[in-house]
Amino acid sequence: MKTKVSIFIFISILLVSCAPETPTQESQDDVVEITTQAPVTEVPAAQESIITEEPVATEPPIEEPTETPIACVILLTPINGVEIPPVGKVTFSWTAMDEVGKYVLNIILPSGEIVPFETDQTFRDRYMEAFGAGGEYQWQVVAQSKDGSEICVSEIAKFDKPTYKPPKNNENGGNGGSDGGDGGGNCDPISGCNGGPD
Repeated sequence: MKTKVSIFIFISILLVSCAPETPTQESQDDVVEITTQAPVTEVPAAQESIITEEPVATEPPIEEPTETPIACVILLTPINGVEIPPVGKVTFSWTAMDEVGKYVLNIILPSGEIVPFETDQTFRDRYMEAFGAGGEYQWQVVAQSKDGSEICVSEIAKFDKPTYKPPKNNENGGNGGSDGGDGGGNCDPISGCNGGPD
């Protein structure tokens, strides 16, 4: 029986020595570390950026509609910044627009008061002696539809004008000249003074 026990022990030792070793906690950690590491291969820089960049799904930006300003009339004459004489006719002109019923020329006095003039044409003549004050004037044009609603307002242009001084009226018609004679002359603010017949 001793022999049988010895043979059994011997066979058990042989079996244990031939059987694969059961990993301990330390050896399991080693196995995990070895299996999780991927082989490192060198990639050229140009390919590396292609490999590492992945398309990112993003929503396109929401574009809010912007209000497009309506192109309005362009002011032509008098040109912006010009100096106008205190008397005489000045033609205010601008470009035409479709669908316009009338234009309103607004002349803004140095005091800030607005003087409007309506027309169905693309110009309006004004006499500068009608505006007595000197200083900086502004003007702009409002385009209106046939029903009278405002379509658009032009940019503002400026002009300078000296103060208008009306000519003095000489009402002494009995003095024909500097020599004191009575020539029956009279003075007119437009044609000037007339000393009478020679």
